[in-house]
Amino acid sequence: MSQQPRLTEADVEQFLQDHPDFFIGKDDLLAEMRIPHNAGPATSLVERQLSVHRERNVELRQRLSDLLENARRNDQLFEKSRRLVLALIEAESWLAVQAALDDSLRNDFGVDTWALLHFTERNLEAPLITIRSTERQRSIHRLFKGHRAVCGQLAEDDIAALLGSQTTNARSVAAAQVRGPGNNGVLTVASKDPSYYRSSMDTLFLDYVADILALRLPQIPVV
Repeated sequence: MSQQPRLTEADVEQFLQDHPDFFIGKDDLLAEMRIPHNAGPATSLVERQLSVHRERNVELRQRLSDLLENARRNDQLFEKSRRLVLALIEAESWLAVQAALDDSLRNDFGVDTWALLHFTERNLEAPLITIRSTERQRSIHRLFKGHRAVCGQLAEDDIAALLGSQTTNARSVAAAQVRGPGNNGVLTVASKDPSYYRSSMDTLFLDYVADILALRLPQIPVV
């Protein structure tokens, strides 16, 4: 007489996968079943399923919340960037460009301090900052180490150089080179917080503004 094949856990698992509605109408069976899990004491299969669905719903809601928050931040960044670009387009002099940058960076983006350095031999009216010395220009270029932008903590003297000043209380910085026809310089934003600008941060926005300046400044008179 042949032995009946032994039912394995894999067989039961496969059967339940093939018949997901097996427990419908079997309330007595469900009431007797217990499945231990990390959430606490043993619970019924239905309760465990509800718990799993709740956990997944919480995770999905959190993901949706994160997506909505990112979209909100992107909308705000776009609107701030749009206002700055329009102000730069409407500027009729380099002093007007300086004023537009100051208003946007301080009021819209909350920058502690900033500077736009102009590498030129021309005499520019304050608050425009002129770097005439070729050696000073080279020393500032060296801070970028061949890159378009630099971001993070630098020596106090280096941050001061990027801000066109002798001293500074800023402890972290982000800077991008302005490379335009007959118009070169550096756009710098800085913070008193040593960890505000980090080397891992993306400088895409600063590069974007620097590109606009490189195109716009040669089109308008200095004063």
